[in-house]
Amino acid sequence: MRVIVIGAGAVGTAIAEALYRDNDVVVIERDPSRYESLQSLDLLVIEGSGSSAATLVEAGVQKAELLIACTNVDEVNIVACATGKQLGSPLTVARVQDPDYLLHWKQGYLGVDYIVCSELITAKAIARNLAIPEAKHINEFAGGKVLMTEISIRRGSPIAGLAVSEIQVPIGCTIASLIRGDQTIIPHGDDVILAGDLLVNIGTPEAVAQFNARLSGIHKVRSVVIIGGGRIGYRLALLLEGKGFAPYLIEKDAARCQWLSQQLQHTLVLNHDAMDMEFLEREKIHTVEVAINITSTPEKNLLSALLLKRLGVQRVIALVEQPSYLKAFEMVGVDVAINPRKLIAEEIIRFTHERGTEALAVLEENRAEVLELQIPPDSKVIQRPLRERFFPQGTIVGAILRDQQVIIPRGQDWLEAGDHAILFTAENKVKAVEALIFQ
Repeated sequence: MRVIVIGAGAVGTAIAEALYRDNDVVVIERDPSRYESLQSLDLLVIEGSGSSAATLVEAGVQKAELLIACTNVDEVNIVACATGKQLGSPLTVARVQDPDYLLHWKQGYLGVDYIVCSELITAKAIARNLAIPEAKHINEFAGGKVLMTEISIRRGSPIAGLAVSEIQVPIGCTIASLIRGDQTIIPHGDDVILAGDLLVNIGTPEAVAQFNARLSGIHKVRSVVIIGGGRIGYRLALLLEGKGFAPYLIEKDAARCQWLSQQLQHTLVLNHDAMDMEFLEREKIHTVEVAINITSTPEKNLLSALLLKRLGVQRVIALVEQPSYLKAFEMVGVDVAINPRKLIAEEIIRFTHERGTEALAVLEENRAEVLELQIPPDSKVIQRPLRERFFPQGTIVGAILRDQQVIIPRGQDWLEAGDHAILFTAENKVKAVEALIFQ
């Protein structure tokens, strides 16, 4: 597949790194200082503007199957996609930050095939984390009917040292894999859970929440403070209000606070500096269960998160702009570090897969992928018992959605046409899995 990626920032680079091995990738970037991160990749880099017709023609847009515009400027991305559509027939995907463009796209005004809104995706990812507090990462599949969570097993965890067969997993979910160092383990009954493992489980939202609550001792989050009233903070507050929360929101800019107070009905907006300890103690912010640090300054997010943790907040979440800083944030005490660029790149990469691929998640630095695939009526895998192990080695079917019912399959179960199957596989086995199902 010929793929044109416009923008070599963090999102564009992540997309190029994920695609260049199996696709003919061309990157368009106007800033030469960004080329360094792409030098080790086998792809063509063209200097210029992605919204320029001449540059798109030079990149071979007439032969491209997919055009991805992911610069930091919404308008450039939309114009680039619309121009590319006129010059050829690629599938076009534009990354935007302003959700208003998503509304215009749904009304059919923009001439772009797909819009991916980074603000909404980030706000939704944070909101999902509040539903299952112990989870490091959470992904939705099958329209939210299936959840996958990643949990770090800490020393003293009630399941550390137990064999998988000894763990009482609630009906409706299963332990799908363990990530241990550089290994991705598809667990069997005699595999032992160790402190430091990253445990991946999958199932219905109710069963997954029950299992995670058993591990963490936290059953439901009731109190939340949002540090930062920018666009993501505002969107998150709206989402939380819709889920029945009445969060605090701390924002330093007085004019922004006034606007937020007019827009948010059940959020207490406080105009102050979140680094002021006297203010935090006076407002009893340390008594909240979760603090979400999403200012526009990564350093402030980290310092604020650590301060609130020190004051007694049970769980802190911080926005991290640089993907390379994710582990560092978590190593120094941040419970969950969320990188918007990683979320957006993951969402966009889905468009390079087979058309029946409904959703995608990447585990721990591309060590494994989780795919949601809709099984076509002529697939080779239909009505074959899963115990036959016809998928590539190391691939398992973690869940099946059939007629709106979630099935956690065993060896005697099989796939049927129209099923939504959620599969775990190694990154280098994805193409083989999709070929088996769709060809």
